[in-house]
Amino acid sequence: MKRITVLAALIVFFLNSWGQTRMQLSFTAGPSVNWMSTDNRYVGSQKAIMGYDFGIIGDVFFSENEHYSLLTGLQVVNTGGTLAFRPSPTFSFEGESFSEPVSIKYNLRYLEVPFSIKLKTDEFHRAYYWGIFGLSALVNIGANGTTSDGTFKRNNIRDEINMFNLGMNVGVGFDFDLGANNSLSAGLIFQNGLTDVTTDNYFTDKTIVNSLKLRLALIF
Repeated sequence: MKRITVLAALIVFFLNSWGQTRMQLSFTAGPSVNWMSTDNRYVGSQKAIMGYDFGIIGDVFFSENEHYSLLTGLQVVNTGGTLAFRPSPTFSFEGESFSEPVSIKYNLRYLEVPFSIKLKTDEFHRAYYWGIFGLSALVNIGANGTTSDGTFKRNNIRDEINMFNLGMNVGVGFDFDLGANNSLSAGLIFQNGLTDVTTDNYFTDKTIVNSLKLRLALIF
């Protein structure tokens, strides 16, 4: 937790050091629906899991009318999914051998630094509508797994997860002006995983995490 606090402070300092560039900071938080998919024929996707994100993001504006900005910051992301494994004839996971079909629930935590282009409309009845498109760099800071047969119950599975991940973000939303330079923001963000999140210790495959996020923010 101390590392997260230090990184957040560094991000805020970096954003505030951009001289005369117009910028807005936001505290964000919100729930997400997350699921994993793979291209391995012995592994199948199962039900999605709920997660949540929180952090600080900043809009660095390119123009005086504030229609265009770079959105970046630091967020803690809790995501994951459930995969169903069909051994052929067995497979190994985190030092355990499985010979019968088993489902594994992944709970993953990342530090995320987004880099998105944000386009915003003019004010309309105290509201501004926006869309974003960009990428997110993610660093894994936690991973645990639970198996359907009871072998694991929220066990540490960091060795099965790659440290780095990359996602593509697409989203829409609106900001509502509260006055005194404060606003409330709400948006729906889809994050498509681009890189393999697993280390492929047994299977040779590409497993990605996708997320649908409700982003709520206080702009100050």
